[in-house]
Amino acid sequence: MDNWLQKRTQLTPKRLALSFHDQHWSFQELQRQVNGLCARLQPRLVKPGRVAILGNNTPALYMGILALQQLGEPIVCLNKHLTIPELQYQIKDAQVQTVLTTQEFLPQLQAAAAVKLLALDQLEWQPQADWTAQPTDLDALASIMYTSGTTGRPKGVCQSYRNHWTSAMGAELNLPVTKSDCWICAVPLYHISGLSIVMRSLLYGMPVRLYEHFDPQAITQDLVHGQGTIISVVPYMLKKLLAAKHEPYSDNFGYMLLGGGAIDQATLDQCEQKHIPVIQSYGMTETASQVVALNPADAQRKLGSVGKPLFPVSLKIANVSRPGEIGEILLKGDNLTPGYLNQPQRLAEKTTASGWFRTGDLGYVDDEGFLYVKSRLTELIISGGENIYPHEVEQVLNQLPGVQESSVVGKTDATWGSIPVAFLVTDQVWNLAEVQEFLTGKLAKYKFPKELHLVDHLPKTANGKLQRVELVKWLKKHE
Repeated sequence: MDNWLQKRTQLTPKRLALSFHDQHWSFQELQRQVNGLCARLQPRLVKPGRVAILGNNTPALYMGILALQQLGEPIVCLNKHLTIPELQYQIKDAQVQTVLTTQEFLPQLQAAAAVKLLALDQLEWQPQADWTAQPTDLDALASIMYTSGTTGRPKGVCQSYRNHWTSAMGAELNLPVTKSDCWICAVPLYHISGLSIVMRSLLYGMPVRLYEHFDPQAITQDLVHGQGTIISVVPYMLKKLLAAKHEPYSDNFGYMLLGGGAIDQATLDQCEQKHIPVIQSYGMTETASQVVALNPADAQRKLGSVGKPLFPVSLKIANVSRPGEIGEILLKGDNLTPGYLNQPQRLAEKTTASGWFRTGDLGYVDDEGFLYVKSRLTELIISGGENIYPHEVEQVLNQLPGVQESSVVGKTDATWGSIPVAFLVTDQVWNLAEVQEFLTGKLAKYKFPKELHLVDHLPKTANGKLQRVELVKWLKKHE
């Protein structure tokens, strides 16, 4: 297949490709910038060895990603929030010899590893018209992203161009993106949510409006003035944007694509009142972004569902005989990872004899084919023979006034085997009796937390994922 950036430039050279504050690049202008960067980078990359990126969302990092694709270099995506030991592990595990970054992150990287550091904000280059780019081999390794490692060492998830292609095509068949759309990218480029936007821009011919950081006030103004039609968000971002919205978005606004966790009824109600279409979705690093999505038209009718599997994706629930029964979510499709870096046995462990990928998530499919995600398999709480799914309880707890976020974990109990314990991040004082009274009528009583802890924050990984295991450790320490 032709190189994606070069092909897109041939097809729509004058179409807007990227904007950042008041800067704008057409695909042709972006191609020329990337060509010049390729000429500067190629002799400076240490061989043998892989190349990593680490930094904020800037045009230079965006162009650096595209340049590495032109050079045929798989991109190791490093999270800027990683600690020094975490960086050391991932750099060594991925055999990284060169890191594209900015001056801001040089001290952090210098302390982590003896690798070549190229600060893109110091590396001057001139646009040039021509560069012989590597063609896009769909089965070639495109990117490596490390999972959060909530229960051990992070694993490097390998993503091929075929994975990214299939993900983009599945999303396009579900909700077509047109040339008049513009995707706001305030999620990190080193996450699959951010990198997938880069890939879709090339494949769809779609402009991207890039934000260095998530800025709800600035993004809201852009949406009001028609500077974007689609935005990828996680629940935290959605709630911040809701709070910042005091006037209608432009008529050309399309929708918010929500991933990264379930959303509660109260927030969905606010979105409906403020005329904000929200598309709930389900995906993971191993699936190169979303594999299931819920259309806004079904959002209220199918509250809590993440939707139906996209066209290229097959989905089933393990070991169930009828709709509504809960089991592990299994997937098949060309968007699934070809494997884990340096750990070939890991994919085999997560694949059934008939080739289904075991997600480790529990859920069910209703009689219309809509998927409901209940919990991680390892997070399931079994109390007195009853299954309790933390996400279900958390969705209701998050509706408590003043609660920013919550977490529910299991605690060993001599009578019940395990009991649910709730942690609340809140600016109000709640006691257990008040919480249980609030839950009355909303959840079965066996799902009520039996202990309550008010905390300033919840432990999370560098990728922003909740570390329930740390809460369990805390409980054991304070028994």
